[in-house]
Amino acid sequence: MKEESIPFIQVYCPELKEMIRPGESPVCPFFGGKKLDISKTEDAVKQIFRCHVQCGCSIEYQYYEGGKLVKKVEDTIEDQDTLRRILSLVTRESDKRKKRKPKKVFLVDDDSDFLEMHSAVLENKGYDVITAQSSKECIKKLEKVRPDIVVLDVMMEQFDSGFKACEKIKKKYRDLPIMILTSIGAQTGLDFSSSRNVLEVSGADILLDKPVNPKQFIDEIEKLIVKKKS
Repeated sequence: MKEESIPFIQVYCPELKEMIRPGESPVCPFFGGKKLDISKTEDAVKQIFRCHVQCGCSIEYQYYEGGKLVKKVEDTIEDQDTLRRILSLVTRESDKRKKRKPKKVFLVDDDSDFLEMHSAVLENKGYDVITAQSSKECIKKLEKVRPDIVVLDVMMEQFDSGFKACEKIKKKYRDLPIMILTSIGAQTGLDFSSSRNVLEVSGADILLDKPVNPKQFIDEIEKLIVKKKS
């Protein structure tokens, strides 16, 4: 979920003449510097309600309803029970997301530095990461780890190990997304990432040239996992 779509609750502060998260502004006369934790419902209710009553703050919040993001503004909140219902709406989607199992990415590359760096990138985004350092190890582990996507290097034990591993995997797990990463393009001067023939022969879903931009790397993984589910 993109950052701007995360459910939230905030108030309009007459002192600052802008919307703020209650208590997070150092000039707030009541809760300056104290961050709002909406997971602690009763503390949050008291904090927001005091802001609302003492300063006459309007309250803006976002929540999900039927998969759609809804934004509302309340100028008047009559009691704390109303705030509790609002907080329940705001936190409902985040609670669901916490209960979901993280997706598994199987990262296969004979370069340990690459594995370490890209594992950190993926884990920072909430993915579980399994690694292997050869196509042989990948095939051996695959049945046990059951990943949501496989990311394969090409040149490992042999020049085309990744391509051969991809073909084997797709024969057995046709719907398992596979991303191939390779530095062949940099070494040969050929643009492998735009070659439809390479994808058709190997069965891979996408091929990216190394070094890969971290944002593009994550974005393409997310797209392939979503496509698998649909």
